[in-house]
Amino acid sequence: MKRLLLSLALLSSTAIAFAHGGLTHVMGVVAAASATTLDVKTTDGKLATVALDPSTKWMKGTSSITEGDVHTGDRVVIHAKPVNGKLIAVEVAVGAAKH
Repeated sequence: MKRLLLSLALLSSTAIAFAHGGLTHVMGVVAAASATTLDVKTTDGKLATVALDPSTKWMKGTSSITEGDVHTGDRVVIHAKPVNGKLIAVEVAVGAAKH
């Protein structure tokens, strides 16, 4: 959990950033969720849509969760691969609730 919070703090200066290995980080709050996409309001106020696929890994801290555990208003950091102009989620990490 501490690593996730540290990651959120380090990425707070940029909502969408390119990471090692060609992955893109999308950080913000879930604005909408469906079976195929997550819409994230990024820390800079923009809306990013990230596609989901069956291989997407879902995490909260060090625990695996399911896509049904992610709700509108949850803070997330998504590691995504760009494919044909779209972002495909490799991993969705859910952060602590905002107080």
